[in-house]
Amino acid sequence: MGLTIAKLSTPKERTPQRISLCMIMRDEEEHLARCLTSVQGVVDEIIIVDTGSVDRSIEIAEGFGATILHEEWHGDFATPRNTGIDAATGDWILVLDADEELIDGARLKDLLHDEEIEGYCLREVNFIGEELGVESVVNSAFRLFRNRPAYRYDGALHEQIMGKVDPVGGVCTRFVGIEIHHYGYLEPTSRAKEKTDRNMAIVMQEVARKPTDSFTLFNAGVEFQRIGDHETALGYFQRSFNELASLKAYYASLLLRNIVASLHSLERWDEALDVLSDALQAYPDFTDLYYLQGQIHTGRREYRAAVKSFRRAIELGDHDGARYLAQAGMGSFYSWHALGQLYEMMGDTHEAVRCQRNAIRDANGFYAAPVMHLTRLLLRSDPPLEVREYLGRIIGTSRRAESLRALAQVLLAEGHPEHALAVLTEARELGPDDSSISLTMCDALIRLGDLDGAREQIASTAPGSASHSMALAKQVLIGIISGDADEARAAVEQLRPVADGLYSAAYEAAVAMQQPDAPMAALPGDLDHPAMLTTVLELAGTLLELGELTAFNNLVPLLYEIADERADVDRRLGYLLYTNDFPDPAADRLMAAIEGGDATPEAYAALGHICRAKHLDEDAEAFMRAALESDEQNMTRHLDLAGLLAGSGRYADADAVLREGLLVYPHSNVLRELRQSMSLLASA
Repeated sequence: MGLTIAKLSTPKERTPQRISLCMIMRDEEEHLARCLTSVQGVVDEIIIVDTGSVDRSIEIAEGFGATILHEEWHGDFATPRNTGIDAATGDWILVLDADEELIDGARLKDLLHDEEIEGYCLREVNFIGEELGVESVVNSAFRLFRNRPAYRYDGALHEQIMGKVDPVGGVCTRFVGIEIHHYGYLEPTSRAKEKTDRNMAIVMQEVARKPTDSFTLFNAGVEFQRIGDHETALGYFQRSFNELASLKAYYASLLLRNIVASLHSLERWDEALDVLSDALQAYPDFTDLYYLQGQIHTGRREYRAAVKSFRRAIELGDHDGARYLAQAGMGSFYSWHALGQLYEMMGDTHEAVRCQRNAIRDANGFYAAPVMHLTRLLLRSDPPLEVREYLGRIIGTSRRAESLRALAQVLLAEGHPEHALAVLTEARELGPDDSSISLTMCDALIRLGDLDGAREQIASTAPGSASHSMALAKQVLIGIISGDADEARAAVEQLRPVADGLYSAAYEAAVAMQQPDAPMAALPGDLDHPAMLTTVLELAGTLLELGELTAFNNLVPLLYEIADERADVDRRLGYLLYTNDFPDPAADRLMAAIEGGDATPEAYAALGHICRAKHLDEDAEAFMRAALESDEQNMTRHLDLAGLLAGSGRYADADAVLREGLLVYPHSNVLRELRQSMSLLASA
């Protein structure tokens, strides 16, 4: 009949695919249970190569049914990785570290039956900084691949295998959005495990062994960048770039980003912009580059260019890790926050508020800076109760306690401890065991004069917690305020193991200076004096805020003794006095800083405001013009000077200043409206 009826057939049954989790570990009891819990029901076997644990790691692993292999550590990550893979019996290998966690791992099962795929890159979220979830770097991580004899790792540090599985790249591997959360870069964890020293030793051995290998040199640069040695990091990054085979290498975009970041940290801004120009030609949609460009323009006081860069970053948005190793928030809350700061400097408060609101929305509780900046902005014009209630409405539910604590910190700094305590009470209900909330409550109670209540908050901070050192610092402060030197010294003794004795030395000297006719404390010569200066300045600033003027004055000679440059102390102390409403001594210090060669636009502007308040209009004008000349793209400088001139009835001169400002910011409604007002006043 010309018709053929197709024979119905049963679909070919899929062969079950097994996954072997392969790990290496050593003393990982802090993280291990979280990691192994995250793979339950996902993997079919767990193979762990232990390189010498002496804690409970092996006991924990065996509790999850893991097979434990023992191998001596020889400073090479690839070897034990391959030992574990050799022992695996699964069809696929999943590689995790103990300080990682697989998120929504059940989705891996759906990836195992595509016969054209040999491996998958997952999205790795690396949490960085001091606190979990606040900052993170997102990248693609090759962690799931078929178990084949040819697929083995190379490299002693940041070991690699993807080149063996997919030499060309993108042919038989794919990126998927399943996440791995990595907690090992959080600073308290890194310090406890001494990972930095270990990694540095390994990478330098690798550099000696492979001095022209681009990836090895890149890794060396990353380690030096991590410890803040940007000059050395830059040298390794540049050597890595010179040996780079192709800009298509998966780390090439991050290499260029890091070169720019190192130059920015070294304030070599012209060079940074030159590198950025080339980098953006190679990676025109790499958000992080535009964010860095904005930061560099801000450092150069090129505010219009900075605004353009941050807005471009926001247009591109955050990357998902498929193409670039990128820091989360560069295309959202970090850039919105940076824009808010720029508009605040430029005097456009309305736009600054809008940007900080956007930053708070996008950060979703994972970045406190916009909360703090918006609170400061609003407190300039609104009562603290209204500000508190408004922020309470726009702060989200995610990590709300942390955001409330940030709000409370600003309320404290702006002199509203009773409102801060009310906010902290809500935060405490959300996070009853959060020691950082206890410490902020301690600050509020100190400012309210309740020293016993503050001591109770200190006592509630666990000795082994990350907040304990800060609690001891507050105990030193209480001892100084109450005149109890023994209480202060007891806290100093407990601080001796912290930061190689930096804080104990600084506070010990500060306590000694409170004694009548105390001789100048002997300072250790091997400590970081700039860090000591910052520590004592923070203590002095708190005493000044609290009105403890005698204790503050006792610390001033110590500041000059610590400092390498007297003008540096003059400037910082002068601005501290200015912000705490001590105009006469502030003017003395700021003038001394300028005469000592440490002149800044902020110092000139502060002196201008002090002179204006004293009706010394001629001097005020001179200082405000100096601030404008050294910071001409800051709209606030134009507004300050124009306001001074208008207040003296010099409307035409004020109009000229505003006209110059409009040449810099032709779209500024603030400047345009003020200029129209000047014109009306001048013609009246």
